[in-house]
Amino acid sequence: MELVKLSALCVACLVPVLLLRRKTPEQALLLTIAILAVALAQCLRAAAPVMEELRALFQRAGVETAHAAILLRTVAAALVTRLCADLCRDGGSQALASAVETAGAVAALLIALPLLRAVVELLLGYFT
Repeated sequence: MELVKLSALCVACLVPVLLLRRKTPEQALLLTIAILAVALAQCLRAAAPVMEELRALFQRAGVETAHAAILLRTVAAALVTRLCADLCRDGGSQALASAVETAGAVAALLIALPLLRAVVELLLGYFT
């Protein structure tokens, strides 16, 4: 049900954004950012029970909390990167969007580095 409400909000706000884009693109971008902030708040509120369920599943499976946190932070970085890159494209700057995507890829790699290190240590443990 939340998805339907969120979709309706975005579709309803699409017309004012398109009208503003013709005369004042800066205001259209600000309205888009405001709508995204509301959408993000709704998504975070809806994700809270899911996060608790994931935590319980990881705990039941014996996955270390740190490893699960790395996975979730990497997903969050990917989502933030996508939203920011889309905002840059919407604002008319493909170059900034590419820079944001590159920074997001580097951030995801840095976030996942401890997990990669643990996998390599596990593999090395099998070979020695």
